Amino acid sequence: MPPAAPITDLPTSHPHPHPGVTPCPCPPVHQGPAHQKYDGRGGQGEGGGDNAQGPYGGTARTSVPASLAGAPLTDSVVVPRLIATATANDPREAEQLVRAAGLPHVLGQPETTRTPSTRTYRLWGAVLARTGRVDAGLLAAAGYRPGLLDVFDYLMTSAPTVGEGLARGAAHIHLISSNSLLTIDESDDEVTIGYAARHGDDELRWVVAEFALAVLARQLRHSTGRELSPVRVEFAHRAPLRQAPHQEAFGNARLEFGATADAITLHRQDLERRLDTADPALAAIMLRAAAEMPAPRIPRSVAVPGLREVIAEQLPNGRPSLAEAARRLAISTRTLQRRLGDSGTTWRAELDAVRREQSLRHGSAGSAQRAVRLGFAESRSLRRAMNRWDADNRGEGARTDGGADRSGDHDIGDHSTDGDGTGERSGTPQEAGTA
Repeated sequence: MPPAAPITDLPTSHPHPHPGVTPCPCPPVHQGPAHQKYDGRGGQGEGGGDNAQGPYGGTARTSVPASLAGAPLTDSVVVPRLIATATANDPREAEQLVRAAGLPHVLGQPETTRTPSTRTYRLWGAVLARTGRVDAGLLAAAGYRPGLLDVFDYLMTSAPTVGEGLARGAAHIHLISSNSLLTIDESDDEVTIGYAARHGDDELRWVVAEFALAVLARQLRHSTGRELSPVRVEFAHRAPLRQAPHQEAFGNARLEFGATADAITLHRQDLERRLDTADPALAAIMLRAAAEMPAPRIPRSVAVPGLREVIAEQLPNGRPSLAEAARRLAISTRTLQRRLGDSGTTWRAELDAVRREQSLRHGSAGSAQRAVRLGFAESRSLRRAMNRWDADNRGEGARTDGGADRSGDHDIGDHSTDGDGTGERSGTPQEAGTA
């Protein structure tokens, strides 16, 4: 496997210095947050801490979000490492940021290390408090370089087409974060890739969503060798006063704020684009490696009683609708979305899960008939979904046949740490097939 780009290859400064460090030649993206002096402490314990004014309302906390306290979810060490190095002016500042987040050793730990998702959120809070920049997520994504995301990167970019690469990424998103959900929804002439966190903080979710979708856009451009612009990019948070950084990150895509979810939408035909980085031999190696790193299990709770039955009823009539599901459940759309979020899932994830369950019941039907029964527009959409489900099943098989559970506490390797570098493991098993 080609080596991942070393972290030292990242720029030690970025083109738009932080307010309060050196004069910034560009106009402020948003006039809301005032820069606060960063003291390197990053909070005063789990429940309190230094807060910076959040650009979309609320505060950007440098302490662990209450909604994440005790959550058994982990991220690959490459995630906080990228965030810190890409948003800092120099290595010293990057070290201050990770220490403030309770991750003092992440800059030098191997890629197999897992860190608590709570600490990644704390790191985002420290970055916002230090920089005062509302485009911090986009700034961090700009530091992404091919290979930095280790196995996950090569798994996606070695695939033959954009569609297959996205399917592999959705099936193996846990390699990057067991707190993340990546869903794919095809309809008519479009395909929507949705991002959501299982457990997050309403006051920081915007920066995480912007980071995740911007990194995905950069991956697609790299692997296709061209300026692949999405049809549109949707964010659940409200629009900032200036959107120039978003336009730079997402090209000619139509930007929509205040949407129901965070997502990138492509033309359906983009799924058939051949990847310039396609490599069958490397792909085989990466798929075997990914099979050895199955998603840990988290006991699944019923998100909304009766929801899956309602979705199943809608499938034969075409594309199921969130609004229609809410109507049949006699609740508002907003209430349904909130309950899904509280359960660590999304509408698209639940729809995909129901389709997967129903596909087993219609296994004897022809592909065209089966696609119709599952609410897909065409057989190709069903085929791509089945490839993703098969990848999930292989992960389940690897976990079952591997004997001892590779730690219910972390996903990859044996270097999981708590935030203090003591080597104490964080996290618990999670279900596979979250895409």
